[in-house]
Amino acid sequence: MLKFSLIGLGHIGRVHKQAIEQIQGAELISVIDINISSDEITVPIFKTLESFLEEDTETDVVIIATPNGLHAQHAIQCLEAGKHVLIEKPIALTLEDAQRILETAKKHGKRVFSSMQLRFSPPVRFVKNLIETKSLGQIYMINIHCYWNRNENYYRVRDWSGSLEMDGGVLFTQFSHFIDILNYWFKETQCTHSWFSNFTHKGVTEFPDTGKLDFKADRIEGNMIFTTSVFEKNYTSRIVILAEKGTLEIGDQYLNQLNYCNMNEEIDVELHSTEIRNFHPMAIQEIIESLAENRSSCLDGEHALRLVEFIEQSYNLA
Repeated sequence: MLKFSLIGLGHIGRVHKQAIEQIQGAELISVIDINISSDEITVPIFKTLESFLEEDTETDVVIIATPNGLHAQHAIQCLEAGKHVLIEKPIALTLEDAQRILETAKKHGKRVFSSMQLRFSPPVRFVKNLIETKSLGQIYMINIHCYWNRNENYYRVRDWSGSLEMDGGVLFTQFSHFIDILNYWFKETQCTHSWFSNFTHKGVTEFPDTGKLDFKADRIEGNMIFTTSVFEKNYTSRIVILAEKGTLEIGDQYLNQLNYCNMNEEIDVELHSTEIRNFHPMAIQEIIESLAENRSSCLDGEHALRLVEFIEQSYNLA
């Protein structure tokens, strides 16, 4: 039985809580959050991370689900106290902070996991297998389109959202999973050109809401167009791959749908799609198994460094 504690019981913290409750071999033993009452939670509640670390003697893994800008500070405190950590994306808002987290983990002999759960999506894994087996032949181009809506109220109800220091921007908070999937599929990714604008969030956020990035993934040319300024509601999310031996599109906000597949061999699109959108339970299961087997994991924090590095590159090129 792996024992988890959770710091931050906002929207994403509750998703992690439900994931733990679904997995045999995982147990939530405490929550750290200043705004939670005992009526809401049946496990012990700590109002501060410091009080939790002073008293706790049982936790194996602390899940960090606090605002983005606090991830590094909270993760380092937990690692220094002898806990493994699972950090909600992003692992940190700067490459320097992400490296500090991993250095602290190494010093104390602990593991860092990053919440990159879309790596467990069936279409994502299907495409990864096609790339690794070279079934697509030469890949010519990759296009990522993320057209979402985040209205003013979205930022007003969270006192940290919209802040450059605590939020970090839409590439970190909304669209980091799409960049992470590139890192999952390819060994090297690099942003080569960037353009940003703020269409509908001037005075609401301290960062742009829209952008276009050019990148290379193992020397393959690609681009990513993203925005949170779509009228009224999310429109689409998709990754398109154009290759010598096939054309594919995976989509939905959670990349759980194989929308299109045209290859030499006949592919059952439905077989590689799923109605499942929440892959957090699979992440919890993976952490349990990788710790029990003392093996590396696709969720290891080392993989998350590339995500932060890519986003930093995009900002520096603008």
